[in-house]
Parts: sequence; structure tokens; C-alpha cells
Amino acid sequence: MALAAVLIRRGMREPEQVSAFLSPSLARLPPPETMLGMAKAVDLLVEAIRQARPILVYGDYDADGVTGAALLTDFLRRTGHPAVHCFLPHRLNDGYGLHEHHLRALGRELQGQDGQAPLLLTVDCGISDHSQVAAAKELGFTVIITDHHRCSPLLPDADAILNPCRPGCPFAEHDLAGVGVAFYLLMGLRRALAEQGFWPADRIPNLKEYLDLVAIGTLADMVKLQGINRILVRAGLEVLGERSRRPGLAALAATAGIVGRPWRAEDIAMLIAPRLNAAGRIASPEIALELLLSDDPAEAAKLADELEAINSQRKELTEEIYQNVRQRALATLANGPRHCLIFADPTWHPGVVGIAATRLIKEVQRPVILLALDKGLARGSGRSANGLDLFEAVKECQDLLLEWGGHGAALGLTIRAENLAEFGNRLEAALIRRLGEAAGTAVGREAAVADWSFADQRIEARLLECYHRLEPFGAGNPEPVFRVRGQLSRPSVVGNRHLRFSWRQEGAAWGGIAFGLGSLSDQAASEKMEMFFSFRRNFFRGEEKWQLQAIDLRPAVVL
Repeated sequence: MALAAVLIRRGMREPEQVSAFLSPSLARLPPPETMLGMAKAVDLLVEAIRQARPILVYGDYDADGVTGAALLTDFLRRTGHPAVHCFLPHRLNDGYGLHEHHLRALGRELQGQDGQAPLLLTVDCGISDHSQVAAAKELGFTVIITDHHRCSPLLPDADAILNPCRPGCPFAEHDLAGVGVAFYLLMGLRRALAEQGFWPADRIPNLKEYLDLVAIGTLADMVKLQGINRILVRAGLEVLGERSRRPGLAALAATAGIVGRPWRAEDIAMLIAPRLNAAGRIASPEIALELLLSDDPAEAAKLADELEAINSQRKELTEEIYQNVRQRALATLANGPRHCLIFADPTWHPGVVGIAATRLIKEVQRPVILLALDKGLARGSGRSANGLDLFEAVKECQDLLLEWGGHGAALGLTIRAENLAEFGNRLEAALIRRLGEAAGTAVGREAAVADWSFADQRIEARLLECYHRLEPFGAGNPEPVFRVRGQLSRPSVVGNRHLRFSWRQEGAAWGGIAFGLGSLSDQAASEKMEMFFSFRRNFFRGEEKWQLQAIDLRPAVVL
């Protein structure tokens, strides 16, 4: 019953929907040719490979862009192509997207011996770079754009464009990550090369081995884990569990503490993606790229240690910004309702403001935009809350922005500091039109809502036998929340803030933890409690144990 309730709350009532969700097979993926522009993109790449024409993979500096760039670079090099190069812009020195001065320099550097200009293949960028694409064409590049960000009806004048969000694209879903679009291009390219006899029949590459990168980039970009994304991530986690062939990922897992147990979606979201992102946030994304492409375990271990140090620095910078902006946010909300919080500061590092915004959202429950001020410009990131499409709201104010892009849940932008006040007022007005006045007043943690309530204080142990079929959890498929009433056993405070307890019933017992709820220890020891919780799997010395993670605790209502 509990499993059925969870599925129904996720909108699945038909047998075919349930089957597709519980058994997300690669066989259910729509074919690559259903993505608009695929045939042209594949033809251009096949021609470049046949002619040994230089290929420039131009990615983005975040984990989605880096994994997508590594995916394409690795595959193209494994075709035996002699001239595959990869470039990632620097977040602070360059900013997002294509840059003409880099294209000019790279075009000269990569010019083929016979005078052929390189083929430019973008990953996770390019769909809004009209002038840069035009400049690349003038330089002689053939341009293929692969991107997943929202776009206008007027597209850059590229030779081929792959973006499921582009107008008129009949592809089954629009919510792929950048690495997902890149993987679909590999699907189309491998099929075309195989049909042309490029490899012997017994040496055609197995694309499943690339799904480790797809899973990491998809989870890092927080796109919805439904449909195609769910299939790709589930399969990618299987590859990671079977020991990926990449020494870089093995080294990264060691530094992150993922040893002796299967990889989980939360491991990627909480441990792996932040380390890969840290390079692009405060150092060079090339470090993360080199790690993913490395074939040398010793080199990979060195790069993983370097990423670890960078990530530690990133944590410190994020904590400083979060503590600073948290006080400002609470003071602002105390003075009146706000639908979106916008703050800027010259002391903030622009590479980590997005992480601080994500943390703040959990407390204030509304969109947050944080910007770093420098030389009259404000540059930073926005994060949405509660399913609001922040992209569409910001779109109403885009005439004030110098640069911007993203999707409904997250975006980046640059604006002149002198326009910040007007931007904030206009964005607030846009959100009021969408949400109404009252939406700007609620502050604090949302009350927990259960997917299923267990009766008679008994948790159905058999649910855990099939619980893994609900995974992976993440955006669009949150962890189920369950409710139970009864007495907690042996509640105690750990780390001054957290509550540890046991939940016992006939024939079963679970350990439990409630983060940040240590103040309820005495009450939980003396009263029956109503508990909202999710299940957690802990691995210790190769043994799996289930734990309850309480999301909310309150005195049980006596009926």
C-alpha cells in the first residue's frame, strides 16, 4: 500500500506509467533521430572524422558542461581521430558561453595542415551566443551547438543545433541536462559510423560505459529525474556500481569517502558534483576535465587531491557568504513581504554565490538571487523555490540584463550595479502577478507532508524490499516522506543540535536521526510523537542497514 501511495502522489495511475517508472530500461529511450537537427549534426561529425578535420569541443565550466565535454572528447578520441581538442572557459576571467577571442586564438592553433578550419562542437552552451557563432563562422568554423538551456525563436546561425527546448523540436522531453544532449549526439554518431562499417562488428563501442558521466552531469544540474533522465541516471549508477573504467572517478570516490558500497544519487549530488564544480567556481575547470579524461591512476589521484583542497576552500567561502546574507535576509523579511530576495556585495566570490543561494532557500522558502559586485557590475546566480519558474519571471526584466541564461530552477546573470534597484522592483512585480500578494509572506521551513501514513504505529518492513525501485531520488522525484505516531526509544542529543533515537516495533527496530531537532529530546522521551521521516541506507564494513531520518517531529495529537 505504501509503495502504491507514493506512485499515485507522483501522478502514476496507469499500469504503463508504473512499469516505466519502476523499470527504467535503456530500451525505453526514444531514438536520437527524433531530436531536431540530429541528422545534420551527425553528418557533419562523420565528415569531420572521415577527413581527420580538427574538432574543437567547447564546454562549460560547471559539472554538467565538464562531464559533457569529457564524454564527447573521450568518444571522439577513441574513434582514432588525431585532432580532438577540448576547451573550457574560465568562470571569473571569461564568464559563461562562447568567447570570440578564444575562438580566434584556437582557430589559428588548430588549423589543419591542409588549411581546413576546425569543426566547433559546443556542450551545454551556445544557444544564446548569436554574435559569437557568427564570428566563428567568419573564422571558417563549422558550428554544431549542443545545449539544453531555454532559447528564443531566433537561433544562432549554426550549421546544426541540438537542443530539445528549441521551437519545433519533436523530442519526447525538454528537460535533458547538457550532458544528456551530448550523449544523444553520441547515440546518433555511433549508429551512423556503425552503419558505414567504421568499426569491425565486434568492436563497436558500447555507449553504456559513458553513462557514468551522464549520471553525474544530470544529477549535478538538478534537472527532473523523470522519463529519459531517470533512465539515464539509473543506468549510470549501475555503471558506477560496477566500477567505472575511469581512474579519475575511482580517485574522486576515494577522496569523497565512497568506498565499499554502491554509488547513490545523493553521493553524486552531495559529494561528487560539488568537487567537480569547485574547480570551475574558484579555480580552473581544466582540473576537473583532466581528472575525468585521465587514464593514469597516479595522475588521477593527484588531481583528485587537488580538487579536494579546492573544494575545502569553496566550503569556507560559501559559509562566509551564507552567514552574511542570512542575517540580511531575515532582517529584510521582518520588514515586510518579499517574493524574491536579491542581495549584492563586493566581498563575495562570484563562483560560490549560487551555492549560498541554494542554502538560503531552504530557510526562506522563496527564490534567491545573490550577486558579486565588481567595477560597477553585479554578476551571480539565482535559484528558485517551490517549483516556481524563475526563468520566465526574470525574462520580463531581461532588458536590464547584460547577460543571462539558464532554466526554471537556476540561472546566471550580469547586470549593471546602477540597475539593481529597478531590477528588484520589476522582478517583485512580475512575481506578484504570477503568485499573488500572499505568496511573499510565508517564511521558514515548510510543514512536512506525508506520502503515506503507517497505521497502528507499525512500519511495513516489506516496503524496504522494493524501496530501491523508487530510486534514484532528486529533482522531480523527491524521497518519499512517511508518517508514523508512537514513542521514540532512547532519544539523545548528538553534536548539540541533532536528535538520535531508535524506533522499535515487534519483529523490527531501526536507528534514527533528526538533524537540527535536538531541542525535542526531553519531549520525545516523555511523550508520544508524530514523526515524518524518510528511509536511509547506511553501509558499514560492507553491511547494509536501514535508518530513519526524521524530517519533522511534533507531539502526537490525542484523538
